[in-house]
Amino acid sequence: MAPDPENDNSQTPITTSDVWNLKADPVRLELMAEAWRRLGSKARSAEGKINDSAHEVFSKEYWTGDTADGFNDYRKRLTQDIERVGAWADNIAQVLDLTATTLRVQQGLLDDERDKLNAVPVSTDAQGLTFRPADAGQTGLVHSAISMANEVRGHVDGVLSEKRQDLDFYHEQFDLIAQQWQPRSIRLINLNIGQGAGNSPGASAGTDSQDLDEIAAVIADQDADVATVQEVFQHDLGSLEDELESRTGDNWDVRYEEASDKYHASDEWPVLGDRVHASFGNAVLVREGDVIGSSGDSEGVKLDVPGGQITLPGNQPGAGNHHIEDGEGRSATGTEIQIQQR
Repeated sequence: MAPDPENDNSQTPITTSDVWNLKADPVRLELMAEAWRRLGSKARSAEGKINDSAHEVFSKEYWTGDTADGFNDYRKRLTQDIERVGAWADNIAQVLDLTATTLRVQQGLLDDERDKLNAVPVSTDAQGLTFRPADAGQTGLVHSAISMANEVRGHVDGVLSEKRQDLDFYHEQFDLIAQQWQPRSIRLINLNIGQGAGNSPGASAGTDSQDLDEIAAVIADQDADVATVQEVFQHDLGSLEDELESRTGDNWDVRYEEASDKYHASDEWPVLGDRVHASFGNAVLVREGDVIGSSGDSEGVKLDVPGGQITLPGNQPGAGNHHIEDGEGRSATGTEIQIQQR
């Protein structure tokens, strides 16, 4: 005789992942929160030490002037950012603590739901949990527990998403602070290009105007921010500046200080390319960019010493025994560099 389906108590097995286990670690989050609180405390301590020391110096006018004012402005920006770091560290600690509390409370709710199924036979395999309810009551109990667990997990996912957005915000803020205070350096190259070396009609020593592209290549290849150039003729600086800007794509500010009025003999065009009275001296080339905003005031210091003479070529007016003064006067060039504010 066939069994009566209405009296059949067999139930379909129910397989599910372990939705009652968040696999969270609230203790670890709380330890991380404590570490962030310590960082906040250290930041506030550092801010206080800097401000207290600065107050001691400036209140008694131990240090005054433009440099002192510049440092004090720098100090204010620094301590303001340190204060922000301390506040953000505390906020991050609070986010982590709230997240840990949420996970602990919600895991407790899930444990309660799972305990309701202790009487239902269950096995575990790679697929998850398989419940084998004995009757319709247990089947309903399993489905209800799964539904409640998914509801709890949905709430947890919402909270975690909000906290993740909070942490992403602070991550972005710390990145901005790091960019503001990352180490910056200025690369300086000093070149004596020797335009005065052996500079007389027919002499090929030193460098000449046609060598400017090679000189610019040396400066650009070294990725220099500042190039000090000794023994250069002023009329060549425009070409050198253009070549540098073409090679680097940056603006270069050129400052020049004359050392002497000098004969410039051209190697390529002797006589025809010569300049009898060419301004000769030193130059400072400043590359404007992320670190250097511009160059400021320039100042020259003359250090003249007795020079020599050269004889004009035979086909120059007044040639023969005619000599011209060709003293290499000495000078120093100082240029103020304006550093970009952070």
